[in-house]
Amino acid sequence: MTPEALKAQQKDYFVAEWVEEQLAMTPYCFCGRQVNEDYFCDTCGRQCTCQVILCRGPQTLRVVEMFLHGNPDFKNFQAFPYED
Repeated sequence: MTPEALKAQQKDYFVAEWVEEQLAMTPYCFCGRQVNEDYFCDTCGRQCTCQVILCRGPQTLRVVEMFLHGNPDFKNFQAFPYED
């Protein structure tokens, strides 16, 4: 999955990376702008809802999938490999 494909679908997303033995997730509006912790996009003037997670690397994808499957609060989230 690519950010461009999510832009076409108008879906906000996280980019997840495994960095120094920790999962780091950065939220993005579907327009491609990184948003802050309040998930508000200044460019679009809207509140973002990130439920798609693009995972950089197979280890990141495994960690995210384990997290999602183990927590019912995240049942509406989807994880995909990040395709450059």
